[in-house]
Amino acid sequence: MLSFLIAILPALALWEIAAIKVNVRLPQTTRKRLFRLGARFALLALVIELLESLVPETGLAPMAHACIRALLLAAVPEELVKFAAINRFGKRERNEIGPGIAILIAVGCSLGFAVFETKLYVLGGGFFVWVVRALSAVPMHAIFGFTMGSFMALSWQSPKGSDDRMVLLAIVVPIAFHFSYDFLIYLHTYAPALAWPQKVLPALMLVEGIFALILTNHAVNGKAALYGYRVPADPKGNRAFYVSSALLLLTLAILALKLRFPGLQGAAISAALPLVFTLDLGLVALARSRSYAEP
Repeated sequence: MLSFLIAILPALALWEIAAIKVNVRLPQTTRKRLFRLGARFALLALVIELLESLVPETGLAPMAHACIRALLLAAVPEELVKFAAINRFGKRERNEIGPGIAILIAVGCSLGFAVFETKLYVLGGGFFVWVVRALSAVPMHAIFGFTMGSFMALSWQSPKGSDDRMVLLAIVVPIAFHFSYDFLIYLHTYAPALAWPQKVLPALMLVEGIFALILTNHAVNGKAALYGYRVPADPKGNRAFYVSSALLLLTLAILALKLRFPGLQGAAISAALPLVFTLDLGLVALARSRSYAEP
């Protein structure tokens, strides 16, 4: 029960962040449907990964082993099933609200996927493993969802009905992001003597997170992004300010632990994405408060 709570709480917080950024509040029944859809497709990805894992990988160097597992057992099957889930769901919402809803659909499916996957991963882990995954793996799935959903939103804003180039990027870029993230984790697992994968990983998470959130801002701010009736999630930026403040406190707490215990593993990884979301939501709060303050 505790492991499930540790997985679901950051997912709910990330869903709130997605709603704030898109400024759309979906009904609770729709949100539950998204999470369940993501979990079902996570099960499909797990089956695919289990079948692929039957292929022998003996005799491979750590670098090659990490590449194969990160690409074929993680990035490709997981992002492809998410893409299928996004295209399977939300046509009614897209027609009523606009293409920008693709971002919420993608993030919702990714979070449902992440909670299911994290629950499986932590069955044999301890409390610390649960916390690190909750602050790194779950948010990274959200980042992949932001990236995929933003490209899909840009594709659906095309005057031609769908921009094939954006659709291709919606598949390729999340796979590349996912592969890079998992490659460093697997490489550290297969070659623990190598120090650089753990040092590069937080920087990679920062870069991918910043890219995804800037892309999201670009997709949401398009003239054709949101055109239908919707309940605003954060019209004046108040929620963005409160969530940003909470994330800032979380980031400072993690960094303080790192300073107090220099040998603490996973602290830098756990602080990377809260820092990105803190800065992004702070800017969102500032922009919305100023726009509503103007006469």
